[in-house]
Order: sequence, then C-alpha cells, then structure tokens
Amino acid sequence: MPDRASDLFGAVSQAYAAHRPTYPDAFFAAFAERCPAQQVVWDCGCGSGQASLALAGHFARVEASDASAEQLRHAPAHPRIHYRQAPAEASGLASGSVDGVLVAAAVHWFAGEAFNQEVRRVARPGAVMAWIGYLPLQLPHQALQASLDRFYGRTLEPWWPPQRHWVDQRYAGLPFPGQDWPFPEDLWIERHWDLRDLLGYLGTWSAVEQARREGADPLAELALELRDLWPRNGTEPLQMRWPFMGRWGLIR
Repeated sequence: MPDRASDLFGAVSQAYAAHRPTYPDAFFAAFAERCPAQQVVWDCGCGSGQASLALAGHFARVEASDASAEQLRHAPAHPRIHYRQAPAEASGLASGSVDGVLVAAAVHWFAGEAFNQEVRRVARPGAVMAWIGYLPLQLPHQALQASLDRFYGRTLEPWWPPQRHWVDQRYAGLPFPGQDWPFPEDLWIERHWDLRDLLGYLGTWSAVEQARREGADPLAELALELRDLWPRNGTEPLQMRWPFMGRWGLIR
C-alpha cells in the first residue's frame, strides 16, 4: 500500500488482525486449481495475513508482502508463509517465480501500471491473478441496516478516501493485467457477531480512523444508536453477511 494507506491501517493493525473477516475457502480452492501449479503464490497487500493463512492451505509457499510493518507485526507465523515488508510495485520477488497473485481487500490502494508490470514480471507462464473483497455488510434487522447504511454513506462521507469508490464498483474500471474471467457470484462471508464484535470491525475502517485523527469519533454515536435497536442491548449475536466480490483471470 502507499504511505497513506500504510499509515492508516498500521495505526489499527491490532484491531485489524482481531476483527477483519476472512474469506470463503471455496474460492481459494478454486483459485489454486486454476493456477499452473501450487508451488508459490504472492499475497500482495497481505495486511495481517487473513488471506495468507487461507492460501497456505493450498500452496507450498506463500510470499506475503505489505508496506506496513505494523500490519505484518500482527500476522500469524506459519511454516509455509514468508512475510516481507515491500510496496506492491517492488515486491523483491524473483522474476517468473509465482504461480498466482492474490490481493485481498487492498488493490484499490495501488492498482495501476506500475503494479501490473510487477505482476507480469514475477508471474510464471499461465499464472492467475485474483482481486478479492466484499461489499458493505448486511444485517438481519431493517432498522439496524438503515442505521449502518446512513453511517457508511452519509456520516463517514467526508472521511472516506477517494479509492473507496473502486470497492463499491467491485473493482470495475481498474486496469487488470490480463484476461478477466467471470467471477463467482454465489459466495458470501458470514459471521455471528454481537454489537461489540461489530464495533470492533467498524473501528478498522479507514474513514473511522481518519475521522478520529481529525478530532471526531463518529463511531461513539453510532454505538449508542445501535445499542437501542439491537436485541438484548447489543449482547445477542446476529448473523452478518458480506457479499463476496472481485475479479480474476489469466495474467498476460
């Protein structure tokens, strides 16, 4: 990630490791099957290693990189994962060394020709690229959903970085370094969380961190609002669902 993203997410690295959701394992299995081999995969912008751990179940070695030293400090150790601090456009990996490249919830920070050139440099013939992420979460109660939608779309609007619109567009319009394939549309991320869990997750959003740096704490007001609407004053676990989305295809 560039300096701004590295700074923002480095500041919430511990919370990020604790509260960010992981991704459907069915997708990682499908991704590995489409790669020419399952020897080496590059997890670029790995953060605190959520996707790295999943990839380690399908590849012999995971090269996981991130620009934020603080994020990497909270990544779990694993015998098949090698973490390195490096920007997306200068990974330090050998040319023609990886069977696949995956970016989880981060490509909107560094997508562009410099990154695409690095992808093509490190990719073996037939290597596959995947950008994955998720859309805003869905709650089971209409009043809770309306409150969260206002928070996301109105309250935080002054603090969202401009890159956020790429996520809302499912990364459409960003330059992809290869041939796009149809992306699976039937996968979801699901969790059962109480209000405390949800607030921990919301505290990792870049817009919330930026607001706090400017002396505002919009999450405190939202917490009071949600507690009044939540069953048993926030203590009852509810089902959270995020639509899983992304782009993938053959690297040219």
